[in-house]
Amino acid sequence: MEYYSEIISQIINNYDFAFMISANVLTYTIIKILEWLNKNCGEWQKRIVLGIVIITLSIIYYFVGDLSYTTLINSAIAAPVFYSWIMKPILKKFGLGYENIIN
Repeated sequence: MEYYSEIISQIINNYDFAFMISANVLTYTIIKILEWLNKNCGEWQKRIVLGIVIITLSIIYYFVGDLSYTTLINSAIAAPVFYSWIMKPILKKFGLGYENIIN
């Protein structure tokens, strides 16, 4: 049982979940604004927006917060994975995905 608590402790210490959620929410908001302005937003545009948001948030978190490089890099890499594997299925279940909001 101690082994599981150590794994959970390492996960909590090496990732900043607030960073991941804020990166996903900010990316989602910017993509919605771009789709509202252009009526179409391609896959590469969404990825570029995500990259810009992650870089900007990382810079802000580094200068304002007390997070280490490792935590920021881990969280930046995990942010899209967190959205794809955890948030997207939950949003789909409640009918809040990209496609449902557009229609």
